[in-house]
Amino acid sequence: MLAELGAQGYERMTMDDIASRAKVGKAAIYRRWSSKPAVVAEAIAHWRTRHGPVEPPDTGSLRGDIAALVTDVPDYSASDLSTITVVVGVATAAVHDVVLAAALDDLVLSVPRRIIGVVLDRAVARGEVPAGRNLSLIADAAVGLNLLRVITGRPVDRLFARRILEEFLLPTATAGAIDTTSAG
Repeated sequence: MLAELGAQGYERMTMDDIASRAKVGKAAIYRRWSSKPAVVAEAIAHWRTRHGPVEPPDTGSLRGDIAALVTDVPDYSASDLSTITVVVGVATAAVHDVVLAAALDDLVLSVPRRIIGVVLDRAVARGEVPAGRNLSLIADAAVGLNLLRVITGRPVDRLFARRILEEFLLPTATAGAIDTTSAG
């Protein structure tokens, strides 16, 4: 389905095209998905679950969880990079399609935000991050930095993920926290 999307683009692809590619009738597609945005977002979400963590790590420390997240960043193949280009095209179309934007937010973007949110909530519970801070923007900013990287044609690899998590997320989340890792 994503190959068809890449070949035609989101705007030109129709439910008939999706049904034809799946070798089923259009009614079969509509029984499972209510609209083209729902089909496309779910296809992207399915691809994404094979390329990165879907559950937050729980190593017992924020630094350990960050290391685990970095380890889970995949090495993207040429095919994956092509799919990422398709995803960027869909994200661009979502600017003009509120249903597609909502589907992408719900099925694709919410996963990394939820993972980061859980990691940060656990760090708060352990005292690694000051309690009472609004941490919601940290997850949005981390996801946004990844999207910016993709949109500008640069890879989201382990090195970049490490930089986001260690140089942005960790210092931003722990600002004002007591360092419990140093001996003293």
